[in-house]
This record gives sequence, structure tokens and C-alpha cells, in this order.
Amino acid sequence: MQAPKKHLPVVGLLGLVVIAAAGGTVYYYQFASPHTHAVPSHRLVFMTAVIQELGGFHVNNTAYLNQTTLPAFDNSKGYNLTGVKFQDYLPSYSDNKTINANTGDTITFYIHAVDGSGHGFSQYGSNHGFTIDGPTVSVAAGDALPGTIPFGKWYSVTVTFVTAGSYIYRCNIFCSDQHPFMQGNIVVS
Repeated sequence: MQAPKKHLPVVGLLGLVVIAAAGGTVYYYQFASPHTHAVPSHRLVFMTAVIQELGGFHVNNTAYLNQTTLPAFDNSKGYNLTGVKFQDYLPSYSDNKTINANTGDTITFYIHAVDGSGHGFSQYGSNHGFTIDGPTVSVAAGDALPGTIPFGKWYSVTVTFVTAGSYIYRCNIFCSDQHPFMQGNIVVS
């Protein structure tokens, strides 16, 4: 039979000191480099809207606006980026339907409605709709949300996302048999 070892309490105390020191280091690291929050930015999202059977909403391009004025816009011709300072950004998602943003971000949507007739699918009416469902959105003065987009025309709306959460943008005008699936997501963190 072996005698109990007397250094066991010292090893236990040393272990507690090491754990406490590590915890203090983790705490000090968090204090020294606090979590950073992204500065709210203005994003531009360029989209097409066609019946869901042909792809539904599709994000074509995205950018950060680096100036206070928006591009010139015409419902017949769309946007004009001449003289506009912007920087492309890539969404975190590759499905061409999900948009990522930070709390406080403003997003200007430029949406072109496309006539999907002649492709063998049932299309109803002559326009699409656009609305956003979610926790809280703030729409710029003069903009209308929800909006109606006649086929062949453009629609623009500027929205500020004031609350983190999941949002759904969707067509709110019955346009085809697959209309309930004509939607995408906005993830605000």
C-alpha cells in the first residue's frame, strides 16, 4: 500500500491559479479589444423581378454608396451611375436572393420588372409588387413601400433597417402560379 501524496493540494491550487489567470487574460483581451460594430452604410441593390417560374427576384449587383446623393433615377430607364461614387460589395450569400446588412444600414433597391410571358408559364396581370416584412423598417420620405412595378419599368425605394433580424422581401401582387415563392431574405445583424 502506497502512502498518499502530499503535493496533491499544491497541484490543485496551482491549477486554480492557472485557470484564474487564463480567465483574467480572456477578460483582459475582451476589454482591450471590444466587439466592433460596423458603421451604418448606404447600400445599393440592383434587382430584376420576373415570375418565380423564371427565377423570381434576382440580385444582379450590390454596392456601397460613397456619397450623400443617390444616382439619377427614371422609372422608364432606371438608374444612372454617371458621376456616382460607389464601391462594389459582395453579399455573404451566393443565392442571388439574400442580402446582408447591419443595423442602421440604408438600402436603396433598384428593381426592373420583366415580362415573363411567352415562356410557357401562366403569368397574370402586367406588373409585380415589392414589399418588405420584418421587425422594423424606415422608408425614406417620398418613397412608397409597398410598390407596384409595371413590366418593363423600374422601381426604386430607400429603406433604413433600424432593428436586427430577418426580413423577407416579396412580390405582393399575384403574378403567376408560383407567386407565393417569389421572395428573398434580408439578414440584418
